[in-house]
Amino acid sequence: MRPPRFSMLTVRRFAFFSTAALVAGLFPFERVLAQEAPATAPAAAESAQAPPKATPYDDFGDFVHFARIGRFDAAGAVAARLLSQPDLDPVRLLETAEADPRSFDTLILIINNTEVSEPAKKILEVIRQGEFQLRRDPTRIRQNVDKLGGPPQTEYNAIQRLRESGEYAIPWMMDALTKPDKKVLWPRIVRALPQIGMGAVSPLVQAMETENDELRVITARALGELGYAQAVPYLQKLLARDGVLEMARQAARDAIERIEAKSGRTFPAPAADQFTALAAQYYEERGSVKADPRQPTANLWFVRDGFLTAVAVPTEIYGPVMAMRSCQEALKLAPDGAEAIALWLAANIRREARLGMNVESGDPDPNAARDPSAPQDFPRSICFSRTAGPLYCHRVLERAVADRDAAVALGAIAALRTTAGPTSLVGTEDYKQPLAQALQFPDRLVRIKAALALAGALPQTPFAGSQFVAPVLADALAQSAAAQYVVVDSNADNLNRVIGAMRSQGGTVVGDADFYNAMARVRKELNAVSCFLLATDAGAPDLVGAIRQLRAEFAYATTPIVLLVKPPHVALAENVAGSLPGIQNVDAGASAEELAAARDRAAKASGQTALVPETAAALALEAADVLRRVALDARTPIHFEAAEPALLVAMTAESEELRIKSAAALALFRSAAAQQSIARAALNAESNEALRIAMFDALAESARRNANKLDAPLIDPLIQVASDEPVMTLRNAAAQALGALNLTTNKASEIIRKYHLK
Repeated sequence: MRPPRFSMLTVRRFAFFSTAALVAGLFPFERVLAQEAPATAPAAAESAQAPPKATPYDDFGDFVHFARIGRFDAAGAVAARLLSQPDLDPVRLLETAEADPRSFDTLILIINNTEVSEPAKKILEVIRQGEFQLRRDPTRIRQNVDKLGGPPQTEYNAIQRLRESGEYAIPWMMDALTKPDKKVLWPRIVRALPQIGMGAVSPLVQAMETENDELRVITARALGELGYAQAVPYLQKLLARDGVLEMARQAARDAIERIEAKSGRTFPAPAADQFTALAAQYYEERGSVKADPRQPTANLWFVRDGFLTAVAVPTEIYGPVMAMRSCQEALKLAPDGAEAIALWLAANIRREARLGMNVESGDPDPNAARDPSAPQDFPRSICFSRTAGPLYCHRVLERAVADRDAAVALGAIAALRTTAGPTSLVGTEDYKQPLAQALQFPDRLVRIKAALALAGALPQTPFAGSQFVAPVLADALAQSAAAQYVVVDSNADNLNRVIGAMRSQGGTVVGDADFYNAMARVRKELNAVSCFLLATDAGAPDLVGAIRQLRAEFAYATTPIVLLVKPPHVALAENVAGSLPGIQNVDAGASAEELAAARDRAAKASGQTALVPETAAALALEAADVLRRVALDARTPIHFEAAEPALLVAMTAESEELRIKSAAALALFRSAAAQQSIARAALNAESNEALRIAMFDALAESARRNANKLDAPLIDPLIQVASDEPVMTLRNAAAQALGALNLTTNKASEIIRKYHLK
């Protein structure tokens, strides 16, 4: 009898590995492997350049041997030669490895303990490919189906082989049940079906699509014996079908009762609801419906031309695709199922995201080809979401917010922005709340996109969360500026050292020995905080009190925090960091590099990872545009003034386009700071002509709307430009702004008197 395949050896091998790993920790690995080596080494052990063997598969034995005696240079050379074979047959390599059952244990030791770990991993992967090929080999499976008709030991061995083949055995077993010349095998196939295990469920539930009632009976009974609840919706669907014989219906009822007895649950809901519930399990990747994450692909099963056929998809999209299939089954039975519609939309967005597609785009994407289950010319997820409308998009977003799934949230928001008006986006209805809730989503990009959607719709009635919109838009503007840090440490020397370290990272830093003083400065000097660095020996408030205050304030509810841990407070810091998200610890004396690393860890944990420059720039421009639109609309409940500090900082950004858009928005703000910022930009002689003209235009608009808020240090140079600037376009722009200020002084007379008519 052939030795057991790799899958049958898994438990023994990994039990061995656990023991071997312990031994390897006590003794040098070479000694552990040397204990396995034969007393007399072959002559090939003398050279790393061993001559090629009769077949490349003989190199496998040399590789294992060299590794066992600690000759890793020779082992690496042989492994490279073995893996370089262009026609390396995984099945042949598997059979070669099985000739020495201890070779699997040696491979695992090599992978975990030696410098030839990488080639060993590749060899083991080829062996696993061989196992996989044998599992699904149709000829081998059919032979084992035929062997079910042999004596008891042969039948037992055949069942074990079919169990190894798992789901791949089911099509051929079901096919044999339709062949009259295999009739003698039918009772044994029926007996073997439930013994295949969990992998049999997915193909068996699809096999019930047959019109053969005898096969339906066999399939239902097998599913009942297997006892997995995901079969229940399909059994209920069979009960509801027309033209099904009573014997098949009774088999379905018996199977459901059997599954209920095994699971300790009842399934009273109709089939449509059961399919929707099953879709949710696939979507959430729970329990027995989850694909094996160790495998690169997972199978979808279809009945095609009367035969069960597998379609392999990337494992990461198996859950979303099966959720979509289950929702479609639910909608066939209950076309108006709102939950099934919303869940299908969410699963489709998740599927695209996991394929590496941009869920906010409706354009063709080459990554779509990675899903062979999708029909040709399958529309993008955003097309389906837009067609479904705001009600369903809100439900998708609600699920995304609850799951903290950024990709699904972005897809839902993108669809809402193009299909929903103010009355569809905001309101007191429960289903409209997720968009406002997304303003507090852990992922920064989701928060910003939600704020842009809400502000861009210019809602006219108050809504929950409206006070958060402007601060999130301010955060969008801040992404185009330098990072801004706050350091609080009562030790002056360490405070100055950390301030210098963070400035060396290219950021603006506010530092203080007192938390309250620091926060007072933050509100005046910074528009957004990238990270707080707090020493653990804080006084009033203490460390926990300071963090509570930050987290209670919306602008800082998710801002990363790094604790500067001092020796007496290690336990306190670990407890705080372990109980609250977005907080990381670092020694108070950490270097600039260590501080930066802790900042990055805290940012990742809080969803504050920096956006790529192109995305940050685009969002900042859009935020400035939206803020101007909000400011122009006198009826919106959005408190746009809260974004003024961010706009003032954006006036110093490298991007001229952002400075122009920020000035256009600030022109609508009533504060003196806004008008003065625009004036300083217009009077900056180092700026180019186009930029200065845009700033003078913004200054003129600000003056017309809000009157003069400039003081003499800005008015005098403005008069000088309006009267003496040699570039006429600049002089005209400055004169327009000066006139809009409507000064009460006799400056106009002074300018007129400077020019004499000839």
